[in-house]
Amino acid sequence: MNDIDLVIPMVFPADPEWQREYAKATGRPEATSNVRYRSWGTEELLIRCCKKYMPWLRLIHILLFSESQVQPWMERDPRLHIVFHRDFIPVDYRPCFSSPCIEMFLHLIPELSDRFIYANDDMFPLSPLSQEDFFTREGKPCMHVWEEPAPRCPNIFERKCIFQQNVVGSYYDYHSIDRWLRTGHSMAPIMKSACQEVWRRHGAEIARNLSPLKRTDHSYNHYMFMLLPYFTGWYYHDHVPQRHLVEWKTPTKDLPAIIADPACGILCINDNDSITDWQQRAEIVRETISEKLKVTNNDCIL
Repeated sequence: MNDIDLVIPMVFPADPEWQREYAKATGRPEATSNVRYRSWGTEELLIRCCKKYMPWLRLIHILLFSESQVQPWMERDPRLHIVFHRDFIPVDYRPCFSSPCIEMFLHLIPELSDRFIYANDDMFPLSPLSQEDFFTREGKPCMHVWEEPAPRCPNIFERKCIFQQNVVGSYYDYHSIDRWLRTGHSMAPIMKSACQEVWRRHGAEIARNLSPLKRTDHSYNHYMFMLLPYFTGWYYHDHVPQRHLVEWKTPTKDLPAIIADPACGILCINDNDSITDWQQRAEIVRETISEKLKVTNNDCIL
């Protein structure tokens, strides 16, 4: 079972060309002030973690807006597959600055394996992970899905998750506005064939609600592709890697111990507008992960 890929979208907001394209498309010149595009300078470390703790990966696909986003360290690694938006996002949805829109076209990535893992650029594997942490030997995705009461005042993310679970569930006579199917915020095992089937069944509905510039209540995301195996029963739910979510309310002083914990399988270091000391946090994250990986500033990524 050596055909599992990893897919990670990345944005480097200091890129002047990207800033110009963002301003032209959105009419908002200050792209760097948007927390969704903020870089903590951990992208290369993330790839280093993936190579160290997930050495069985076939390819790591890095999704970039255009050539101006390519970083020197990417060009030194033959296991990295650089994919530009034009390579997989249809022209009607470009330029694209919304991650939910990007996620809906993952199955169109050139050279993508049928079994792949989707991750945000803030999700770090920090201890050895196996292929069976994500897919069984029979190829079933390993997921922990649970149902809980829907939030009384759901935010935009929660609203769209509830909406899209009913879109996929409609094929199986499922509909609920007071129950929420949760999958957890972590690296996600996805099957390209499941993406294709979701598009075959619900493509017109998906296309009608996609927005390449902003998130809406009906902006679908990659969880939609994880729900199909859930509704069909074709998934394995007894094992997922131990994960830890660092949120805005996690004290900055606790970060080193969390990162150094050998029991932490996947760590998501979340960023949002409530984090006022993000630069300090970013420096701590870079230093602690570098120490864990035993790398220095002069080390090559290979």
